[in-house]
Amino acid sequence: MDFYDYACTNTFQITKKKREEIKILLRDNISFPILGKDDQGYVICLAKPKILRNNLVGLHGMVFDSKNAKHREILWHLFKASVYHLSLHAGISDFEIYADWAKDKDMNLATYVVSSLEDAVTNGYLRVRWSPLISDIAYANAISYLRLKPSSSVPNSTLQVMASTLAFFTTGMIKGTLPKEMQKDVNYLVRCLREIEDLTYNELSSGKTKEINSKSINPRKVKLVDGMYKRLSSYGEPAEIPSLPYTEDHGMNSVFYENLIPAEDEIQETLEHALVRLGSKLEQDDFSERLFENEVSQVFSTWKSRRRTQEKILKNYEILGSNTHFSSFEFPQQDYTDYLRRKTYLAGPIRRILNRLRLLRNLYGDDYRHETGLLDLQEAIQVVASKSPRTDVFSLEELQSMVEAWAILVDASRSLNYFHGEVRGIVLCLAEVANELFLDKTSWGVFAFSNKFYVVKDFSEVYTNRIRARIGGLKHSGLTYLPDGLMLAAEALKKRLEEAKVLIVVSDFFPSGYENIEKELAENVKKIEKSGIGIIGIGVNNKAVENYFRINCVVETPYELMKKFAKAFIEYSAMM
Repeated sequence: MDFYDYACTNTFQITKKKREEIKILLRDNISFPILGKDDQGYVICLAKPKILRNNLVGLHGMVFDSKNAKHREILWHLFKASVYHLSLHAGISDFEIYADWAKDKDMNLATYVVSSLEDAVTNGYLRVRWSPLISDIAYANAISYLRLKPSSSVPNSTLQVMASTLAFFTTGMIKGTLPKEMQKDVNYLVRCLREIEDLTYNELSSGKTKEINSKSINPRKVKLVDGMYKRLSSYGEPAEIPSLPYTEDHGMNSVFYENLIPAEDEIQETLEHALVRLGSKLEQDDFSERLFENEVSQVFSTWKSRRRTQEKILKNYEILGSNTHFSSFEFPQQDYTDYLRRKTYLAGPIRRILNRLRLLRNLYGDDYRHETGLLDLQEAIQVVASKSPRTDVFSLEELQSMVEAWAILVDASRSLNYFHGEVRGIVLCLAEVANELFLDKTSWGVFAFSNKFYVVKDFSEVYTNRIRARIGGLKHSGLTYLPDGLMLAAEALKKRLEEAKVLIVVSDFFPSGYENIEKELAENVKKIEKSGIGIIGIGVNNKAVENYFRINCVVETPYELMKKFAKAFIEYSAMM
């Protein structure tokens, strides 16, 4: 288990939601986590530990030495706390109840008070239902407090009150000394937060219900938010929204020191305060410490091993593609939820393509009719009508081992941006079909291209949920280096030992990006065909594919793919 596996497993346990209902993304182009929503539910976007240089790893604005055991432990605490915090929000928070209230408010100030209040709600939920998570969240609160600048170093009074409220609420301490009136306002804000935390705690711990009674508690939430807003607005409108680094990001956050790793004795002292604040206490024993150390070691070992494997795969394609125009060689970002949502809608087309290709394979035998397997409806109707005693009305259920090797090449350029959902659907269908048809899971690969080359599934990889997540994460941008993509996928295919090799290309077949690219495309197609590789072109909403490939079909949606691709494949098989 590595960072992504851990995030997925724990988020679904905490939220109690189905995998289609919530997105969990890990991104290395962000420094802090983001909590958002799409049309089907929450989107949890976590900051991925980022490799910097010389064994240094970045997370939440801090830089860790990956060879330092204590640094690895701090990083793991912070990552876990981030997963837990955002998952608790996704499980219990309802930000929409503040929509009407916030209409005429300053957006930064309104966001701060709403976010703070809902953080307090998650604290109550945490204490009742998820107390085993308290230690990691308290640890992250302690680190956040130690990274916080003293109030005297915070540039204006509004931010001083906001930052001090966060510190006082999470640790019971304030960094520095505040003027008397400002301290009164911080005390008032913290009382509001603790009130809603206690209301949530009492509601859930009463045993009368498993969920919060929104009719009774939501009006109180809005009233508390309004009181907090009015108290803070007297200081003026803030230019930024402070938030603890491991929690959801709201933009600029200058009240924390960057790249400050506190000393161990400071952490332990502050941790005790943070635990007391959450109704817990510091409990240390040798067994728990060894268990945690083993967990950290396993996570980093798996992460390092997978990263090393991926680097090796990409290096191979860099060498193969050294004569291409590609600017980089990468893996797509992962979005397993998008894959699942699309597969639900495309189950029918996938099944129909499989059935037609299975039948094609069965027909190569002496008799395609069998005693068990997939029911041939027409054959069954004839048997019933004739009152025949025959029972061979099934096509073969066991999948025949295909002798081909497939490379599926997908256009991920900007020219197909308006059809990106359909392109992902087409690729998903082809990948699922390939996974069912090939007994040797290394006999097929999936690649994508723009002016970059993406490895969706290398031949050496098994079709796991990580690969499926890459399909869901395919995005469209950049230019259309189709000739380069064809040659690189063909070179990878040539390394396979199977006698028959098939390159399936999904594109609008409008190459762009450099001079004479159309001429190069036509020449590359001829070279590939002469090398003995069969090519099947799938034109997305465009007939330009007919200008380059003899075996082709034009589709607008994955639903059309079920009959058109099967027909094209049968045509290809007849030519072999």
